[in-house]
Order: sequence, then structure tokens, then C-alpha cells
Amino acid sequence: MTFEMSDELDSVFRKVEFMTSLGATIGSLEQLSDPEVLADDHLLGWNVTRLRGPKLWRDHSATAEKILAYPQILSVFGARALSGTSLLLPGISRTHRGVLCGFMSASSYASQTRMVYGFDGSDHFAFLNYACSALEKLYSHDPRAREEIALFLALQSSLSYLVAGASKLMSPSWRDGSAIPGIFRTSTYGDAGFHDAVRDRPWLAKAVAWGTIAGELAFPLALVAPAPVARGLMAAGAGFHLGNARFMGLNRFLWSYCATYPAVEHVGREVRAARAARRASGPALPAGRTRTGPRPARPAAGGAAALHRAAGWLSRPEVAKSATAAGAGLLALAGAGALQRRNRRRRTVRACVPGRLVRLSARSVHVLDRTRGDGPTVVFENGMACPSTEWGWVLRQLPEHIPYVAYDRPGTGWSPSAGGPRDAARSAADLRDLLHAVSARPPFLLVGHSVGGLLIRSFAARHPDETHGLVFVDSSHPQQLERSPRQRRTTPVVRQQMTTTWLRTAFTPVRGRQSRDSPFDTLPEHLVGPTRTCLEDPGMWLAARREIGRWLGSWAADAGRLTEAGTRPVSVLTAGRTSRTDPVHLDLQRDLAGLSPVSRHRLVEDATHESLVMSAEHAGEIVQALAWAREEEGVHVRD
Repeated sequence: MTFEMSDELDSVFRKVEFMTSLGATIGSLEQLSDPEVLADDHLLGWNVTRLRGPKLWRDHSATAEKILAYPQILSVFGARALSGTSLLLPGISRTHRGVLCGFMSASSYASQTRMVYGFDGSDHFAFLNYACSALEKLYSHDPRAREEIALFLALQSSLSYLVAGASKLMSPSWRDGSAIPGIFRTSTYGDAGFHDAVRDRPWLAKAVAWGTIAGELAFPLALVAPAPVARGLMAAGAGFHLGNARFMGLNRFLWSYCATYPAVEHVGREVRAARAARRASGPALPAGRTRTGPRPARPAAGGAAALHRAAGWLSRPEVAKSATAAGAGLLALAGAGALQRRNRRRRTVRACVPGRLVRLSARSVHVLDRTRGDGPTVVFENGMACPSTEWGWVLRQLPEHIPYVAYDRPGTGWSPSAGGPRDAARSAADLRDLLHAVSARPPFLLVGHSVGGLLIRSFAARHPDETHGLVFVDSSHPQQLERSPRQRRTTPVVRQQMTTTWLRTAFTPVRGRQSRDSPFDTLPEHLVGPTRTCLEDPGMWLAARREIGRWLGSWAADAGRLTEAGTRPVSVLTAGRTSRTDPVHLDLQRDLAGLSPVSRHRLVEDATHESLVMSAEHAGEIVQALAWAREEEGVHVRD
């Protein structure tokens, strides 16, 4: 196929129209091959889809009815097929191309209104390609406007890749490669052969994921890189879309996205020409001196050249020094502001400490304790991202003669962060040192909520003579990620939520409250305010983010070393709602009860993972479990 060219930009937009029209024509013919899908008694019937149409159509319902109702909508797709075919023909005039592109852009808007789902980035780019091409025809005698339109299209294309790559980079499932087999096992975008290949080869899935991320993030370099690099990036992009068309059925992406590449190539060529012209002009002359000889020709003014001239001005030594100084000053101000905000938050958190700070070696530990009493001392291990106040209702309901110690791990709650990694062995040693520092008398009845259940197993394995028994409150299991598919899928999401919350609390003003549906709002009233304040400390969420790594790397494996608790009592409380969403969870909880022949397992039907600890309604279950474990001497209680 050859293109008639009146100038370079006309050739660029002719290519944009040609490739976009290939995809649009195929799509329209596919739609016409199954017209019943648009009938009124179908899911895409106009009587349903018009309810969510944009205000433009709702305000002109009579016009919309004539265009978008069935069977009139078939005429729209028929006209699109004819217009798309016409734009594929050589020799068509610019005027006719402008009219056809305008119609394709308008009908694309109408069809996306009519079909409320099934459209994606390829359809939006097809609309954008046609709109830019039609606008370019309206400004035939304004070279600068035409250049700006080409620049706009190129920047839109580059930005779409950049945003897609950045969003994937932020996703844990993309970073670890687990998103790839998940995508290709679906019936809509799946491919059985490719799924089998990446499912059994995690390294391949990770390579595909990171290759996609790197390619999308690097694509904007096509606007400024040398020609071979720019062409390589566009070739990689075309190959990526071709692979998606083959394995995922996303054939429309190939045409609409690759149709922007002529504009990207044109802008890149303009940038390189402007850069070459500036180098050829040589360095600036001192005052009073004049240049002899012919002056190099400057490229035609355009958006890309203007951008490059701005970049050239910024690269001057004097400007660069000023910009560097200004940037350093802004960074210093930002750093000072962040430090001031962090210190203010720390002062606010310290001002509302509900317990006491105990000095332990070179750091402080926040403790809620009552060490006077009879019998075993109850020791509470919190869940992840949970301060010791999560036990507020349990501590209130404990009889006065029972001694207890609840504390915050380093960086969590009101305990400052501690240097060095806290693996399972270090955590057990820290807890033992703390118990001795507060004069807590053994034996200890260890209570662990969520990930805290792993830590009490590690402590019991190292100090069996000081352990009276174990109470697991909807506890984590050492093998839960291996045995529970749901847990494997949700763990990266939880990690991402921890990171997001850390960033939010670090870079936004203190809010002073959590969302209304926060589980911590159900705590005793005098603990709600301090806990809310504590949860706005970014250091706590950073510590929780680190604890996920320790859980995956050390805590789970070390807890698995305790395969039996002898005849020590083991009580297990399981949240019913957690078990209903993940049936494997109940099996794991039964395994915990199997650590000892002296065991008790209770399923609390209407409890969630959080409410089992933080609500007054369910805290009594924990108190009963503690009372049983303190008094038990060998009776086995079945599920």
C-alpha cells in the first residue's frame, strides 16, 4: 500500500487513519455479524443501557432514540464499516478524509454510549485517533496547530503506556508474577497453553510481568531517544500488542495503539532535529563578539521543537545551577516539613499513651500490665498492625486476680522502632526480657491473635518450662500460604494496603480519626481516641509492612518447629465469618487444636477476624478460653 503525501504531517495522519480504520472496520463487521446482541430483549438492549447514558443523550432522548435504539443502531455500525473501508482506499482527498474521520469519531462516541461494557483503552484510542485526524484537517493552513495536534497524540500514547506500567509496578501480584497465570486462566482473556507454561514456571511468569512493566515504563523514551532506540521501543510495543492479540484476543489494541506510532515517530524526529540544530549552532559568544559564516538553518516551529528549545534553555550551565540550587532548597524544605510533621505526630502519639513505657536495654516498650495476682500470667501477642489496645475489652473483663501483660512490638502502637531485624528468635528473646523487666511471674499463658499466634508458638518452643498453655485467637498457621489459595491471593493485597496507608499517613496532614467502619472504633470509649491517633503514625504502618516480610521469612517457619505442646492446654477460637470465606482456614484451626491432647476448639459463628478480639460481644469468648486454660488439668474437649 502506498500513500499520497502532500507533506510529512499529512503522511503521518494518513498512517494513523489507515491503521485505526483497519481495526474499526473489523470491529464493525464483527458487530454486524451478530446483530441480535443489540436487540431490546438482550442484555445490551437500549431500554436498559439508556438509563446510564451521559447527560448529552438524556437531554436529547428523541434524537438518541432515533440513532441508538434497535434496529437503527445497526445502521450506525454499517456506516462505520463503509467509512472505515473508505479510509483504507488510496487517493482519497483530505477533505473527504476529514469528514469521514469526524463521523468515525462521533459514531465511536455514540457506540460507546450504546454498549455500556466491553469497551477498553483500544476503543478510547480509536476515538482519539479519529478526533485528532479530523482536527488536523480543520487547520490545514496552520502548521503550528497541526504540529501541536501530532504532539498531543504522541504524548497521549506515551502517557497511556507510562500510567499502565506504573500501575502494574505498584501491584504486588505483578511484581511477583502471580498476575500472569491469573490472567491467562480466565475464560475471557485466557489461553490454556500459555497458562500451563507460566503456571509451572514461576520464573517465566515473573519475566513476562517485569518485561511488560519495563516496556511500558520505557516507551515514552521513544520521544527523545536516538532513532534506533525509538524504533526498537515501538517494535517492542507492536510485538507486545501482537502477542496480546494472539494469546488474549485483544486484536483491537494492535490497530488503535500502533496507529499512534507514526505521531510518536514524527515528534521524536522533530526533537532529534531540534537537538542537532542546537548542537550545530555552537556555544553562545561573549558579549561584543559576532558570529561569522552562515548560520545553521533552524527547523520549522512546532510543538516538539518548542519543547526541545525549552529543554535546551534549562540545560544551560547558569540555569542548571540555579535550578539545582532551587531544587535542593525545595527538597530541604520538603524534608524539614516532613520531619516537623513526623515529630508533631510522635508528640501527639506520646501524649496519649494508655499504658506505661518500660525501658528495655536501649529502647522503650509500651506495656499494659497488671503483674499482681494468682496463677499463670496471661501474655498477649497482638495481630499485625494492631496496638495492644486491641485487647481493651478482654482486659476489662478479666477477673481482678488474674495477672496479665499486653505490649506493643517495636514500631507498633506506642513502642518506638528498634534497630536490626526482629526474626522469630529475637522476638522471643525480646518478649522474655520484657516479662522479666516488668516482674511478670511464670508460668505464662500465651495468647496470640492472627500473626501473634506464630510468635507464641516460637516462644513456647524456646521456653517450654515457662509456658503454661496456648490460646490461639483466629490465629495464623505456619502453612497457611501453602495450603490456602485464598490466603496466597490476599497476602500481596494486604502488603499493598500497608504500603498505601504508610504513604497516606506520611504525606498527608494528621486526620485524627479513622474511617467510621474501623474495627478499632468498637473498643472501649476511653481507648478509641488514643488508638485512632496511634494509627495515624506512619511508623506503625512501616513496621507492619516489615512484619509481613518477617512473617513470610522467619516467623512462620520457626513457629512450625513446635509440632506438639505436650499436655499443656491449647484453646483455639475461630472466627466463623473467616471460615465461611475460606474453608481451608477451619482445617488449619483444627490443626492448632491438635498440638495437644488437652485442647478446646470453639467456632464463634458471627465473629470476624477483628471483632473476635475488639468487640465487647465476643471478648467474653476469649475470657472463657483463658479461664479454661488456666484451670485445665488434662481433659480433652473435642470440636
